[in-house]
Amino acid sequence: MTVRRRRSPVLVLVAAFALAGAGLVALPSQQAHAAPAATHPPTLSWTLRVSGFGQPVLVTNIPDKSGRLVVVDRLGRLITYIPGQAGGRVYLDLRSTVSAGGGEQGLLGVAFYPGFATNPFFYVSYTRSDGALVISKFKVAGGAAALTVSPAAEQVMLVVPHPTYHNHNGGMLAFGPGAKLFISTGDGGGEGDPVGLSQTGRTLTGKILRLDIQHGCAPHPLYCIPPDNPLAAFPQYRGEVWDVGLRNPWRFSIDPANGNLWIGDVGQDRYEEIDLTSATQKGLNMGWSCREGRSVYLASRCAAGVQYFAPVVVIPHPTAEAIIGGLVYHGSKYQSVMGPRYIFGDYITGHVWTMPAAAGGAPTLAGSLPQVTSFGADISGEVWATSLSGGLYQMSAR
Repeated sequence: MTVRRRRSPVLVLVAAFALAGAGLVALPSQQAHAAPAATHPPTLSWTLRVSGFGQPVLVTNIPDKSGRLVVVDRLGRLITYIPGQAGGRVYLDLRSTVSAGGGEQGLLGVAFYPGFATNPFFYVSYTRSDGALVISKFKVAGGAAALTVSPAAEQVMLVVPHPTYHNHNGGMLAFGPGAKLFISTGDGGGEGDPVGLSQTGRTLTGKILRLDIQHGCAPHPLYCIPPDNPLAAFPQYRGEVWDVGLRNPWRFSIDPANGNLWIGDVGQDRYEEIDLTSATQKGLNMGWSCREGRSVYLASRCAAGVQYFAPVVVIPHPTAEAIIGGLVYHGSKYQSVMGPRYIFGDYITGHVWTMPAAAGGAPTLAGSLPQVTSFGADISGEVWATSLSGGLYQMSAR
């Protein structure tokens, strides 16, 4: 990776908007840093705890004292599960609203407000009949302990048009520092980002977005654009944008220990990548569709003067072909072997890797889980995973 001298924020923004005719955002590349990892790479195994979740694509926890996990069924349901019990319970059924055609469409993500125990609301992402990615808020009328949520509680917060293709929807949701909501969006689908949406700050596609959901600001009744977002001061650009240049950031996570953002971006023909940024980095250009991984994909999409942020991990095809971004382990059960290590996988090959959470650590193969679609943590930080075949798995490490 070429190291460039850092420029002042003012000069960076001047350079970014001097390239406005090409729709390019040029902002600085930096290295992220984290705590040292365990010295010996672990071997992971996965125990099937429960099945029959339809087509699960995400697992997370409800941040209260219930111990409940929540599984996202692509076909349109949120299903809760308490470890040790026999099965799950439908928490929210949106099958009449969600369009789950095209393989990559459907109910895609959920994020519970960090203060859910006293202020119970959450957000979901899904595709609707016109292909648009919808981000909606649900307030739990019965309080945090409620076992079900009515579909009528939906409040649509944000709609990202996605009219032409069924694939590359993104749809991951996660809360970061300051309870800001981060959202991933795909490049609009098709092959090679046909109209270059990922490389323009004027659209919300092919991006990481960041919203303040504590307030509403006209014309957005359910969110505000944080004033420290990199494009917030420029009305000709979408202020919701945090990072640009992504193809299909299907799964990302935010490390609660330091706010580092880990993005698994699904590749096109040759490479899969993991991008790692610190909590203070913003406005980065991840390179797609100028670059795939660290290599040029489409030279006509590259522009002089633009700094492309290099991924921390690149895996060539066919070793990986549909990267599944994961999370940094912060449980206690396997701390001696997991240290702070990042776990990620691949849907096509089933490979699962871990790597030190500190920047520069190399990934090592740690096991396999066929058709893995997500990694998540329970309230204690122990890791679970979903498989598209319908299973919910618990991780063990040695």
